[in-house]
Amino acid sequence: MSALDDLDRLAAEAFEGYLVRKDLAQQFRGQYPVPTYVGEFLLGRYCATTDPDEIAEGLAIVERSMKERTVRPGEEELFKSRAREKGRVKIIDLLRARLDAKSDAYKAELPSLQLSDIHIGDDLVNEHDRMLTGGFYAEVTLEYIAALGRDSGGQPFRVDSVRPIQMSTRDALDTLIAGRERFTLERWRGLLLRSVGFEPSRFSRREQDVLIARMLPFVVPNYNAVELGPRGTGKSHLFQQVSPYAHLVSGGKATIANMFVNNATGRRGLVAQYDVVCFDEVSGVSFDTKEGVNILKGYMESGEFSRGKESIRADGGVVMVGNFDVDVAEQLRRGHLFGPMPKEMRDDTAFHDRIHAYLPGWDVPKLDPSYFSTHFGFVSDFLAECWSQMRRTSRLDAVQGRLEWGRQLSGRDRKAANNTVNGLLKLLWPNPEQEIPDEAIAWSAELALEMRRRVKEQQAFIGAGEFGNVDLSYRVGDAPERIVYCDESVKHHRDRDSVGGKRGQTTSGERIPEPDPAEVESSRGTKATRYSVGDKIAGRFEILSVLGEGGFSKVYRVLDDVEMEERALKLFDNAYGYEAVRREIAALRKVRHPNVVEVFWAGRSDTGDWYLITEYIEGESLADYAGGGKHLRDREAIDVALDVLDALVAIHPDSVRLEQLDRKNRESELSEAEYDEWMDLQDKGLVHRDIKPLNVILTRTGAKLLDFNIASRVGDPVHTQSGTPPYQAPDADLTRWDVSTDLFAVGVMLYELLCNGTHPYPNGRPAGHSLIDPRTIRTDLPSDLAAFLMKACAPERDERFQTAAEMREALVAARGSRGG
Repeated sequence: MSALDDLDRLAAEAFEGYLVRKDLAQQFRGQYPVPTYVGEFLLGRYCATTDPDEIAEGLAIVERSMKERTVRPGEEELFKSRAREKGRVKIIDLLRARLDAKSDAYKAELPSLQLSDIHIGDDLVNEHDRMLTGGFYAEVTLEYIAALGRDSGGQPFRVDSVRPIQMSTRDALDTLIAGRERFTLERWRGLLLRSVGFEPSRFSRREQDVLIARMLPFVVPNYNAVELGPRGTGKSHLFQQVSPYAHLVSGGKATIANMFVNNATGRRGLVAQYDVVCFDEVSGVSFDTKEGVNILKGYMESGEFSRGKESIRADGGVVMVGNFDVDVAEQLRRGHLFGPMPKEMRDDTAFHDRIHAYLPGWDVPKLDPSYFSTHFGFVSDFLAECWSQMRRTSRLDAVQGRLEWGRQLSGRDRKAANNTVNGLLKLLWPNPEQEIPDEAIAWSAELALEMRRRVKEQQAFIGAGEFGNVDLSYRVGDAPERIVYCDESVKHHRDRDSVGGKRGQTTSGERIPEPDPAEVESSRGTKATRYSVGDKIAGRFEILSVLGEGGFSKVYRVLDDVEMEERALKLFDNAYGYEAVRREIAALRKVRHPNVVEVFWAGRSDTGDWYLITEYIEGESLADYAGGGKHLRDREAIDVALDVLDALVAIHPDSVRLEQLDRKNRESELSEAEYDEWMDLQDKGLVHRDIKPLNVILTRTGAKLLDFNIASRVGDPVHTQSGTPPYQAPDADLTRWDVSTDLFAVGVMLYELLCNGTHPYPNGRPAGHSLIDPRTIRTDLPSDLAAFLMKACAPERDERFQTAAEMREALVAARGSRGG
């Protein structure tokens, strides 16, 4: 063993009796046919001390126990003979059991003795029913009863008693929490890594992060993860060697009965018996029926599975590990990073969406003996017990009000990221009373989004139309919003572009171009090239006139030399400004509506400027009329409002249905189909956020809604420039907008059109003022229309219309009641 260092001495003081020298555990590894945690269980019983004499004495006992109770290949008959001569023998082995229908009795199996029909009592099976779902390691007292053999047709062996190889200390987590208070973060990370066998000084910070991320499924219920990468990096080590609460399924067939529930007996499967079920060599795994993957997919989504009439809940996480035959760069060149998965899962983007984290196995070095610790670490079964108890706790309360996810995260993205953050904080700050610094929350959010983004990027490769935008971001406190990227993807895009030419030079395909991550960050505050009439952008868009200039873009009327059509070209000042609205651009490209500006394409010019191409709209701005300078007849004004409401019906989600599903989700009552519907409504629904007369153009065919610069998804936190104050509702939450925002603005515009440019609130300030009855301005205004305006412009959202469709229907009725 290496000389004791400061971390050893601190650990020994804080956790006396719960530590073991990891070099002692390594000493037994490979010598005996049992996992590492079995040896550590015995070492923890006899060698949990720093006293060299006690360690030597305990080590002799452990070595004797392992030698006398584990069965090496070729010793099977020797142990059977000992059982016959002495009447019984104690062995340490994997104990499995099954129900033998012919004899209506349970039969046990001890693989090392090559015995599969051992008699075992119902009481032992019921007490330790994990032996029915893959088995567990235990100290087994095996009896030899000759008479029993004669009566049962040749099987004289019977299991007399079972002692599982696992800790049952109920206060294990309390002990861990109390001891953690004495450690700095760095020392605690080091102790955790040593406890699973690794020497932290041999790993970079990045490599340590990946090793810690491997621990997440042990502390978060129903945590689903994938790790693929080179061979020899220890991907399955944690799930096979460290914890009795984990079960490793080696490559081959997995049965529904074994994984979920046996319909014949009602016995629960692996996901209900273990905290973590890990599929090793996942490329070779398949289910016994086609239904298996669908059941697994549903379980990974909801933590429930149904067989027959019963719906069963379980909290076992699902982890899949496997190998690349090439390095990650070559894997990306050949295809996507789910390539090594079984064919039933490889291209199933719905299955991938259930995966919370894709760990970068390629960032862990190939392990040799120098990477393994020779210092003190937790006894594995103590650590495993603490982890299992942590599953019933949460640390997300520590990030409430401090951590905000970006607006591009879907519901599943948020769930995945929250689970990862929760797990990382539990591992490193297990005490619910312990304060967590902002930089630690940022670290956990960064790692969570990176591992989730890796999933999304592979989905985009497989189904670009649905998963084309994968930008995930977070903000901690008042710090700037930060977009997270995957290093291997950034490098892949850079290499691909250097070979394939500049991106953004074509309008073919469905996915709009995206800037490199480094460019987004470095471009903040920069300004695009200034163009004049007659200049060409991207070699094809000739500038005919300047239409306007905003906070982060300029708009030109251009002639597209390729299609010979006039278009509007919005030139962004920088990649950061373009990236901020890229998701909304992608969403608007799917909208085809006569009252919504049509979005064609986005790209990048030869000089590196990002631009957006939309239809060019000839007409008058509604601002000329809403200000009272020009006038529309009542019916014309109402038609304009109806056109805008039609546009909102097209872009808004069904907010009533969304609220119904939100409520069911809060009560954990969503079915899988409803969950998918809930995700779809959140992903596709946009709030314009800046509806005002200046953004409505009157054309010969009706009103057009344009300028979606600051649009956002419903309910998402936003940090960009807010809308225009006179058109913001008094109760608007300017950091989290919903459809009510847009509907209030439509009501204000119509009020101005009908009341000679007068705003419904004094001085055009809705906040802090009372609504003006429109009949005090226009005494001839029909009562139904006045009532509509009062409802549309009410200060409280509960008093206003709830959806664009409802508001449109009410306005049609009010128009009809005035008799033309």
